[in-house]
Amino acid sequence: MKQHTVTARHATVASIAVVLCMAPAAHAAVTISSAATSNMNCTGGVCSPTAKNAVLNVGDLTTMLASGSVSVNTGTGSLPAQVEDIIVAATFNWASANALTLDAYRSVTVTAPIAVNGVAPVSLVTNDGGSGGYLMFISGGSLSFLGTANNLSINRQTYTLATTIATLASDIAGNPSGYYALSGNYDAKPDGTYTAPPIPTTFTGTFNGLGNAIENLTIDGGFESQSIGLLAYVDTVGAIDSLRVTHANVSGKHKQRGQTYSGIIAGISNGTVFNSFASGKMAGKAGIKEYFNGGVTVGGIVGLNRGEVLDSAADATIVEIGGSDSMLIAGGLVGGNSGSIEISYATGSISLVGQPSVVESGGLLGWFNSGGAVENCYASGTVTADYNAYAGGLVGQTDMLIAESYSTGEAKSGSDSWVGGLVGDDTSNGDQSNDYWDTTTSGITNLSQGAGNPANDPGITGETTKQLKSGLPAGFDPTIWAESKKINNGFPYLINNPPQ
Repeated sequence: MKQHTVTARHATVASIAVVLCMAPAAHAAVTISSAATSNMNCTGGVCSPTAKNAVLNVGDLTTMLASGSVSVNTGTGSLPAQVEDIIVAATFNWASANALTLDAYRSVTVTAPIAVNGVAPVSLVTNDGGSGGYLMFISGGSLSFLGTANNLSINRQTYTLATTIATLASDIAGNPSGYYALSGNYDAKPDGTYTAPPIPTTFTGTFNGLGNAIENLTIDGGFESQSIGLLAYVDTVGAIDSLRVTHANVSGKHKQRGQTYSGIIAGISNGTVFNSFASGKMAGKAGIKEYFNGGVTVGGIVGLNRGEVLDSAADATIVEIGGSDSMLIAGGLVGGNSGSIEISYATGSISLVGQPSVVESGGLLGWFNSGGAVENCYASGTVTADYNAYAGGLVGQTDMLIAESYSTGEAKSGSDSWVGGLVGDDTSNGDQSNDYWDTTTSGITNLSQGAGNPANDPGITGETTKQLKSGLPAGFDPTIWAESKKINNGFPYLINNPPQ
């Protein structure tokens, strides 16, 4: 079985919450930082902790790398004495050919840039003796290389480095099930406008962005494309990890019956999108003039998700235009969903213009049915529609579980619409749990209007901004959520997925 970066992707919701979202401080760790080295023994190029919480000074590490290869591990022993995680909390670089290995009992979390300025190999290992760990790049953390000559190994699997979209697309076309990584930030502006997905091959491998960004990607997909995004289609065993696609401009239109799916990272994903971020502008057009019938489904990160979107976020401004014989669906993170969305958020605004036959739109997600769950998520963008809409601050239409989630954005629509603080239309028969909407910022003060339909939908509670900022809402897990006046404007935020 293919081993992806996150080994617990298909665990239960409860175990994912524990595995992926505990604050790093909750576990004993080796922290690479600017603080003085303490509780570490470095001998013969191997650095091991001598106590539960250990520090390796970043200057000491780079000095050792100048003269030889270095392996940093979490030691040996039984819990609770065993150190579990490695956290990179300070930026560093080195130019020698000496290798760096980070070998963790459980997780490796990178919160600062690491730059390899030579041909040195890098090896990253998680779950070496433990289980449920991850490799995650957050808060500006990244791993970059000058080119593609370096050997990169993640969990003992060799990754092919790519410096450009064209190289990545060619590599994937040659081996769709391979392992790939983005070597550094890439500016796609000189590429011009793509008229089809840059990576059209159905992807069954693993692509790790290493926290690096593809910037200024522009796609103007015609009606012949069913799936529009950086990647057209991620198959069931495919995985996108730790990728940032920023300042993108993606548009799609549909001329015939059927639906076009647009997302900045992927048009359609049956696989896993983990620890990734997308931002930019998105547009869709259907049912007017030559774009007759059909519909457009747009999501900030994925157009249609049938797999998993975990620990990810989007800040996309979405505008869709539709005529009388079309369907418009939009979500700040995902357009349509029959999979799972967890520990994720969206901040962009959505505007649906015209009088299409069906409109489903939410700050996080447009429509949600046929399996999966939305858990530990939030949305803050405004949602507006002209007519005939299911519109909600978080989800437009659902018949599935939404739990431990909230929204703060305004949702509004014209006539013949169901508009709710959290959900536009809920046909799940009371499956919602510990969900909230902000009655101050949303403008929906009627406490029976958590869902536009039905009224008084159980499990959805309206709270004022003051109440939401006064402490975590009831039911929110403090190992997943936190509050701070300095983060997310005082609203609850996800510990391992802080605001970009």
